[in-house]
Amino acid sequence: MTNSKDPLGQDALLAEASRWFAALDAGTARVEEFEAWRASNPAHAVAYARIVGHWEAMRTGAGPLVEVPGAPVRASRRQWLKFAAVALPVAALGSGFLAERAYAWDSAMTKVGETRRVVLPDGSVAYLNTDSALSWRFGSGHRILRLDRGEVALDIRSGGKDGAVLHAGDASLPLAPGLFDARIAGGRAELTLVDGAALRLPDGGRELTLRRNETIVMAADTAPRLEARSSEQVASQMAWRMGEIVFLDESVAAAAAEFNRHLTRKITVASADLAREKIGGRFDLDRPDQFLQAVSLSLDARIVPTANGFELVR
Repeated sequence: MTNSKDPLGQDALLAEASRWFAALDAGTARVEEFEAWRASNPAHAVAYARIVGHWEAMRTGAGPLVEVPGAPVRASRRQWLKFAAVALPVAALGSGFLAERAYAWDSAMTKVGETRRVVLPDGSVAYLNTDSALSWRFGSGHRILRLDRGEVALDIRSGGKDGAVLHAGDASLPLAPGLFDARIAGGRAELTLVDGAALRLPDGGRELTLRRNETIVMAADTAPRLEARSSEQVASQMAWRMGEIVFLDESVAAAAAEFNRHLTRKITVASADLAREKIGGRFDLDRPDQFLQAVSLSLDARIVPTANGFELVR
């Protein structure tokens, strides 16, 4: 049923735009999803630009361009967004706000088989692994990073009175100076402390302490847990930064899956018994033939070229 006071549905549209603005501001929204929403309808882009304009007008002291019932004129950003998300009134909204000022996030990404080194605004360094995407926003007193997909090694430097925060999947984690490896895979997020002081991680009513060579594993349906790793395991985990991939007594199936993250032509393991066999070794990321030959020679397997890559069979 059409609302006679809002026949074009502007209230709902502005409320949706304000929720996107709040989520982007908090670092909990996925940039790809936001861009898809904004591009799907010109009205979305206009509504979002108006929300940005309202906030900018308030921030500079001009006051909101429309009143939000119950919201004080000098409301904080969070207060104003809270009211705007549920109670934006119908009004004649000004024009001229550009969507390009929508949010102050920078980002970097890699394709399959590509790695990249990015220097962040405070001198920290992010190393993106294959098929990964990282966004960040640094300001006065805050440093926010968001891993949208894949894996990143973060060399976090001192700076920012409130420290740094990493959003990975549904997890939000504080970061202190040190070297970390973060990864999203299989519906879960992992953060490994490679080097640096122990880090306290709040988890509801309890507190976890992440120490060097430990990984915190977070999934939606389970409580966060810590996993201890050996120095050799962590070193092999980080070998991609040197263009290598290292397996320590890994099953052929798991090793092939890990290698496939870096390959456009995939490796499949056709034999169940071969998939369970163990293999170890150090290989160049751009030389899957080394891995294929090692499996073939040490485990009596045949390499069969396919239209999409290679198949290992017995």
